[in-house]
Amino acid sequence: MIWDTLFAPFVEFSFMRRALIGALAVGCAAAPVGVFLMLRRMSLTGDAIAHGVLPGIAVAYLLAGLSIYAMTLGGLIAGLLIAGLAGPCFARHRAA
Repeated sequence: MIWDTLFAPFVEFSFMRRALIGALAVGCAAAPVGVFLMLRRMSLTGDAIAHGVLPGIAVAYLLAGLSIYAMTLGGLIAGLLIAGLAGPCFARHRAA
């Protein structure tokens, strides 16, 4: 019963194993970034960057189709652009 519910999908389907590895990688990478942003009182900046990545992925999908490399690059460029624009705005806001 427990085997069928918890473990069988990961043994039977390769996409479930890849999804599990991806979820673990995102969880391990997002936790330190989230702690860092919380300690610096910049937690909403993380939300802004996360939402700013989506248009880059969408534009890359429209231009290149379902290419994982193009969507990764589009998201990375959009995220860096948002982070670059949010940094000076945040510094100006904190100085005032």
